Amino acid sequence: GIMEKADNVYVIGSDFGWSDLGTWGSLHEITPKDENNNASLHCKTLYIESNDNVVTMSDDKLVVIQGLDGYIVAESDKALLICKKEEEQRIKHFVTDVKFRYGDEYI
Repeated sequence: GIMEKADNVYVIGSDFGWSDLGTWGSLHEITPKDENNNASLHCKTLYIESNDNVVTMSDDKLVVIQGLDGYIVAESDKALLICKKEEEQRIKHFVTDVKFRYGDEYI
């Protein structure tokens, strides 16, 4: 409708790729990683004897992780999640359990 009559609109064909960021696994895939396949988002992280993890914390926090392989470590305002990456589909159940036990305060 409206765009058909515009003289100042241009289209350039391109391929930007696609990744569904609906999972921690896909987020881990597109995030830069260290030599041990660890990905850190929004935080400084020191990994010791740890591989294949994804960590996100508040910007002002330093995270030191030792001996974890294949985990998600994620912080929100009032909660900390530590979960095996291979079990990330269970996070929805964890959220339901938290709501049932503690209400919406931590969600």
